[in-house]
Amino acid sequence: MMTKEELVKLLKSLKVPVSENVPEDDEIEAETRICFWEIEWDPITASGSEYNTVVTYQVSVISEYPRCKALLSLKKELNKLDLHPRIKHEKNIPDRRWHSYFAIDVLENIE
Repeated sequence: MMTKEELVKLLKSLKVPVSENVPEDDEIEAETRICFWEIEWDPITASGSEYNTVVTYQVSVISEYPRCKALLSLKKELNKLDLHPRIKHEKNIPDRRWHSYFAIDVLENIE
């Protein structure tokens, strides 16, 4: 399992705009962008753990193209780390954009 810092580093390595929570105004129209946000906390109760919580994040890749380069690169890098999230896709017809998304668990201290 990766840490939040490792997740952020990986997302930023893709060389597309990355935002936690709400994207910046100037990123909305980017050809491809990534947004991520926490959707669940699962406390770690074992003593001696370096981290106190497993945090589940949703990672969303929004692009003008299906199977965009950033999404394929992200999948490849996660697979190298033996992480294999189920990636879902939807087409936003009015915006003519693709939304690919998945959940991933990371270790984090939230307190």
